[in-house]
Amino acid sequence: MKQKKAQLKIQVHKNQRFLVLGFLNKKSQLKIQEMAFMIVAVILFFILVGLFAVSILYKNLSESATQINEEKTLSAIQYLAGSAEFSCTGSRANCIDEDKLLVMLNRKAYTDFWSFSSLKVIKQSGFDKSEASMKKCNIQNYPDCDLFVVVDNKVKNERTTSSFVALCRAGYENNYNYDKCEIAKLVAGSELK
Repeated sequence: MKQKKAQLKIQVHKNQRFLVLGFLNKKSQLKIQEMAFMIVAVILFFILVGLFAVSILYKNLSESATQINEEKTLSAIQYLAGSAEFSCTGSRANCIDEDKLLVMLNRKAYTDFWSFSSLKVIKQSGFDKSEASMKKCNIQNYPDCDLFVVVDNKVKNERTTSSFVALCRAGYENNYNYDKCEIAKLVAGSELK
């Protein structure tokens, strides 16, 4: 019987190796969570930097498009006085025929003919007036008017470019035909985007 008692007395030893591994598991889990949070934080940081860079590039692209549109309007307005729709009879440079201009008023065909948002010719009599106080030209009040409106798309956000031209019309006085010319301002608007 003694042998059985001795056999029954088994001492239970706690295995220290498993205790250490349990503590290390908890510490490892914390390190993995910290690493995951750091990765998420780094990804969010790069997303914010990317959005900032894209917004700067978009702003520069928008400004470039507006500048190109203005340059296009300026180059077109320089050659507009020499076009067949405006040019004076004869070989005058930078001259607009006032009679041709009168015929072009209130024509819907010219609304999409040029890429301008507005196209106006201001006579010398309208230089010192605001646009609201200028007398718009039509067949009834011609030639006692200040402003020829060829195209007006009524764009709210536009920038205008202007150039001075000679505005000539046929005159008749004392049995003599002549060209009566005065200075005018050709104003073209381009829409800002």
